[in-house]
Amino acid sequence: MNASYLFPRKLLFGSGCVQKLAEVLPEGSRLLIVAGKRASESESARTILKRLEAATAAIYRDVPPEPPLNCVDELIALGRERKVGAVVAIGGGSVIDAAKAAAALIPREGFVSEYFRGEKTIPGKGLFFAAAPTTAGTGAESTSNAVLTDPETKIKQSLRHPSMTADLALVDPELTLTSPPALTAASGLDAFVQAFESYTSPRASALTRALSAEAVRKILRSLEHAFREPDNLRFRTDMAEGSMLAGLALAQTGLGAVHGIAHPVGSLLGVPHGLACAILMLPVMRFNAPVCGNLYGELAGACSMKPDAEAFLSAAETLLRKLGIEENLQAYRFGKEHFDFILRNCRSASMKQNPRPMADSDVAEILEQLL
Repeated sequence: MNASYLFPRKLLFGSGCVQKLAEVLPEGSRLLIVAGKRASESESARTILKRLEAATAAIYRDVPPEPPLNCVDELIALGRERKVGAVVAIGGGSVIDAAKAAAALIPREGFVSEYFRGEKTIPGKGLFFAAAPTTAGTGAESTSNAVLTDPETKIKQSLRHPSMTADLALVDPELTLTSPPALTAASGLDAFVQAFESYTSPRASALTRALSAEAVRKILRSLEHAFREPDNLRFRTDMAEGSMLAGLALAQTGLGAVHGIAHPVGSLLGVPHGLACAILMLPVMRFNAPVCGNLYGELAGACSMKPDAEAFLSAAETLLRKLGIEENLQAYRFGKEHFDFILRNCRSASMKQNPRPMADSDVAEILEQLL
């Protein structure tokens, strides 16, 4: 098969690697720093922010979950006003996606809604962009898209261009030590879904499957421990590496129906993305098993289990229960009146890469299970 791969231009991994950020940024650049709330709780993040203080033209700390278009517009306006030459994101997936979109558009004309709605297209490289994740989950530091939400329509979709891949990604497990248990579970399960969806993608290759299989193995053996022992750097390191590997894989392959359905579920009901993926995970896996059960079996074997699909599904179900994930969306007052919006807005690139074609009636059957 023919394959084309797109990775961050430079990727650093390991405990303390974020401290190298000051050494590898473009010399003389004025920085727009987009920092998540937990960045101020992390000693590692506080240290590097202090070192970058002299070069910092502006710092923005107010990115909400599921970043809305107006938040990105604020970043773009701030970057243009302060004449920044580089954007640095230190935070979770929402922080990285908002900063990534801003870095792409600050040197362009217009604001993000025009690009989000297809009225304008990104012509090429924007500003230098560096990303340091504070959660082990989204893989946003490795992808060439930014997932954004239009608050008016509640549509959640990606702004994408190959040039949006980070110039510098720093995956430092120490930055994840302040992640609370609920976020650790949700972001870790997002990474787990990314890993197996990239493995079963029709676009998967030997290279991406090697990455995603190792991601599955690391996450399955470490997520519960990181959830229960949040200060244990060994398990945080395994989770950070597993998330990184899953992100590198999905950036090449795309994802599947878990993510395709999770986007409208999250934007409509306010379900955190990782949790939406976790709740949808088993119903979608069972739907897909008839056509990719052999691949689930391979993943089970890679994790030293009996190499069959049922063993892998059982391990996934056990992990959900140990992390206390609900089986449905009742806590979000989910009802049949929400089906139409989800059906209309789930046909993303992720759905196109699902290993088994999914009709609207199939999606509706999955949603019925979550009532």
